[in-house]
Amino acid sequence: MRLLSQFVLAAFACICALAASAAPYPNEEQLRLAIENVQWVAEEEGLEVEILDAQKEGITRPLMAAGLSLTRGTCLVFYNTQPLDTLRQFFATFNEEDLAIWLDAIAVHEFTHCVEQRAAYVRKQFDKVLPPGYERDKITIQSYLAVVKSGAVEMWGEALADLAALLYLRQAVPDRWQYFANELAGMRERFAEKYPAHNTGPWLRKAIAADAKVATNQNLFEAAFALRRRFEAEETPKAPSKK
Repeated sequence: MRLLSQFVLAAFACICALAASAAPYPNEEQLRLAIENVQWVAEEEGLEVEILDAQKEGITRPLMAAGLSLTRGTCLVFYNTQPLDTLRQFFATFNEEDLAIWLDAIAVHEFTHCVEQRAAYVRKQFDKVLPPGYERDKITIQSYLAVVKSGAVEMWGEALADLAALLYLRQAVPDRWQYFANELAGMRERFAEKYPAHNTGPWLRKAIAADAKVATNQNLFEAAFALRRRFEAEETPKAPSKK
């Protein structure tokens, strides 16, 4: 009986230790700090960043979301502290130190959406933002917007943002970037059925295998654009066939 009691106490101690090391769902301070930590990545691209509370602004996207203000040219980044069960389970597998690295990478992911939107709506660089197979010569902002609203290029955009996050991790934690990148790819694949447009695993797996990095003559976002084209996956949306 005494041996059994010691075993139970030891097991309980292990459970408590694991619970203590697991990261809770990110709070406002952590989310704001992550955005501020990597704000320089966007500012190097000439983008101002404004941080906003998603719940106060009526934005329901979980954790973080971002969009380019076309009137001001500012990247609006929204943080959302409302827990999402799938993300709660994901974050619970990490300690707080690793959580901080994740949140920084997620912020880079969100900045990338602003960079791509600027390339499309401000600079009209449709060759950069459209997948292979789409007409580029005669496209206008209105026709590009129609493609975006149709949802046909949502995965294409998420692939770019995840590749930028991977490249950031490659620079920020060079000794551990493959661990984080594999966890990101695994998370995307696990939730592929629930969030099919976010299944960027094919791009991430190819980038990891290729030991992808930012070249000396590229910035992070240009490298992500190049990788997205290079690692075009079978799931890449194609333009509708013309009959």
